[in-house]
Amino acid sequence: MKNDLDWDKHQWNVISASANERIIVDAGPGTGKTAVACKRLAYLIEEEDLEATNTLMISFTRAAVKEILSRLNSYVGDDSYGIRVATIDSHAWAIHSGYVANATLTGTFEENIERVIKLMETDEDVEEELLAVEHVVIDEAQDIVGVRAEFVETLIRKLSPSCGVTMFVDEAQAIYNFSDENIGKRQTSVIQPIHERLKTLRRNGFKNAKLKIIHRTSVKGLKSIFSDLREEIIEPSHHQEGLFEETSHRVREFANEYVEEFIDVKVDDYGKNTLLLYRTRLEVLNASQFSKKPHKVRMSEYGPTLPSWLAQCFWDFTDKFLTKDRFVKIWMNRIPKSARKTSYAERRWKNLVRVAGREDESLSMEKLRKRLSQVRPPVELAAMEFGLNGPIAGTIHASKGREIDNAVLILPRDSKFEDIDDEVEETRVLFVGATRAKFSLIVCNSSKSIWTKTLESGRVFRKNKGGSFQVEMGRDGDLNPRGLVGKKGQSQADALNGQQYLSRRANRVSTFSLEADPSYKWRYRIKTSEKNICLGLMSHQVNRDAWEILKVNNQSDARYPPMSIKYLKSLGSRSVVLAENDGELDELHEPWSKSGFVLAPRIVSFPPLYFGWKKNNER
Repeated sequence: MKNDLDWDKHQWNVISASANERIIVDAGPGTGKTAVACKRLAYLIEEEDLEATNTLMISFTRAAVKEILSRLNSYVGDDSYGIRVATIDSHAWAIHSGYVANATLTGTFEENIERVIKLMETDEDVEEELLAVEHVVIDEAQDIVGVRAEFVETLIRKLSPSCGVTMFVDEAQAIYNFSDENIGKRQTSVIQPIHERLKTLRRNGFKNAKLKIIHRTSVKGLKSIFSDLREEIIEPSHHQEGLFEETSHRVREFANEYVEEFIDVKVDDYGKNTLLLYRTRLEVLNASQFSKKPHKVRMSEYGPTLPSWLAQCFWDFTDKFLTKDRFVKIWMNRIPKSARKTSYAERRWKNLVRVAGREDESLSMEKLRKRLSQVRPPVELAAMEFGLNGPIAGTIHASKGREIDNAVLILPRDSKFEDIDDEVEETRVLFVGATRAKFSLIVCNSSKSIWTKTLESGRVFRKNKGGSFQVEMGRDGDLNPRGLVGKKGQSQADALNGQQYLSRRANRVSTFSLEADPSYKWRYRIKTSEKNICLGLMSHQVNRDAWEILKVNNQSDARYPPMSIKYLKSLGSRSVVLAENDGELDELHEPWSKSGFVLAPRIVSFPPLYFGWKKNNER
């Protein structure tokens, strides 16, 4: 941890500003923003006697929240547990659930936030709680737009005039409104971010500050990207046609290496401290499909997952409470030898207690299951990246905020833009990708654009030569506990056999096949290559989307979905948890119907599908 002399003067000016200051901090990549944010709170708690429980830190992504939580303890000590650190959605839910009896999450996250905004405007108890807040830190403000920006703006208006706010922003990384899939096309119309809103509200009295010195890297070329190139992208006079191509040229010039042929870039050729950055999900899926070694993916809809050890430990645990001693024994008996250490068990126990601990230091299994069954599980226990330890293949959009030793940036070819605003925003996407590396940046051009299509469900597919289709598999909803350990799909013995297989392969890359079962409405059974074990059934969603692919290609009258699908890739196993009141439990075999903990393959795959041709009376 840095001592007070290790901070540069720009960082220290932000850290040591008085508690009631309201500051907008211009903080580019590599300037130590996260460290400054954590030290800022530590300084206020230690030097200005703020109560940790009266401080609030808001970040845009769950990955950033997890990073902040891991750092805060080193700066603040035990007081870090009192600081409220969460995403905007989580903060909104905390207000909603705290002041509305029987509050439930219904509708979209945006609709829930809108309800909380009304609550902040009208509820006296909520207003009183906000008046007690002494300081708020807001991270990645450039990405807070729409209803979330309105939420933060309302929250700030409701704070006491003496409550300080420290807001970090980088306009060069403002890419939240941009799609992973469509280069040059926004997902929505441009919505004013929170820092721009607050600049226009003079009564809030925000001052400006700037972090100027690059600390992430000492590599000359990378420093030029982080600083010189950033200033060019932000400068409005440079927003002219050709900006993207010029920026691409400069990135290639400053990179450590330029690879001419895209085919030479393979995930398996890189180590665990490397991030391969692609512009679209399809490129990530394709790269992952042809990787044989353990790796991770970072892309939209492949977010936090629960680690396999949860289900490995608790798949048959039905008691209401759990003590530390008993947990350590379970861990030592069930976890593979490589992780079978008491220190690992104690670390996991601390996180479990933080999520669902009781006053007597035991664990409430009911509370734990309730928290883990949420759409967005607690960051203390969730694995923020999808996959196994190894190199990471991800979209630029999903990798925002991630720093790593080495990055490989695949530049899109033949980028076309509707207008200069599109080109400027795509240039920002490029800048985000070029600023992830600390030591080494390799740049190459992508292959030529390939025809792709996205179904209404969000599933990506592309048509191959010869009539087959490559189709995304592993999306949320493709698998559920009923398919894995349900009473209707298989016997209890088969379910146990499948779960034991997933436990053995929890940290390995596996390849499965799918076989359509006519006795279960042609749903696909997941078969292993080893002893032909059945792991369960894919959901009806896979069948529906297979028919939809034929429909959008005007082939539904002549063809039908494949009877079998090969080369289904799985990056180990993950846990799925059901709360005690979940109606799905009644449909499961024991002991899962009572424990609520189920193992599932962590499927992320882009296999070829060979659709059949109909004859008379076929399917």
